[in-house]
Amino acid sequence: MQPLDRDKRLTMRALHHWRDILGGRAFPRSADIDPASLGDDWHNCLLIGLKTPLERSHFVHVGCNLCHPAGTVFTGRPLADCIEHTVLREATSYIARVLDRRVPIGVGGSIAQGDSAFLYRSILMPLSDDTGAIDAIFGAASFREVRCSDEEYPS
Repeated sequence: MQPLDRDKRLTMRALHHWRDILGGRAFPRSADIDPASLGDDWHNCLLIGLKTPLERSHFVHVGCNLCHPAGTVFTGRPLADCIEHTVLREATSYIARVLDRRVPIGVGGSIAQGDSAFLYRSILMPLSDDTGAIDAIFGAASFREVRCSDEEYPS
């Protein structure tokens, strides 16, 4: 396994962090997430406090690089506040699969927005502060904008 700073993919560095703090438990605790050890990657990370039903879940942290529109504060806000066709929305859209399978899951794809598209990768990882009930999600997402023509992404 490569050191955190040597892996080129943000999602893999976040997964390495999750595994490093696992400590022999089924899942790491939310309190074990260490922003300092994540360095600049923390700006692309998120923490979600889970509630039942899932729609009542809320953001505990959303890195500044994932906030759209820029400058929006998501801390304390429900998942439903994510704007359609944004990286944050796509990066949180598969929480139910993580809860069902009880393992980290990564996805990638593209999002069309006007004359541009964004390619993204994300990962969501379960957290638990007790004996195995998943009560939070740690995630990370990276993205880049690509120009596209109307033929590739029609309106």
